[in-house]
Amino acid sequence: MAVAKEQIRQIISQNNINNVADVYSLLKESFKDILQELMEAERDAALGYE
Repeated sequence: MAVAKEQIRQIISQNNINNVADVYSLLKESFKDILQELMEAERDAALGYE
């Protein structure tokens, strides 16, 4: 899933990204949130929740 340049600019603006450390921090937080959502969805599916 590619992200359009305009979306990237919006992410940079909204998250006040000024350097590589800021990018790393954003990616780390995003990865954590995505992984948690995936694990919760997998758990719900295994338990039969919708």
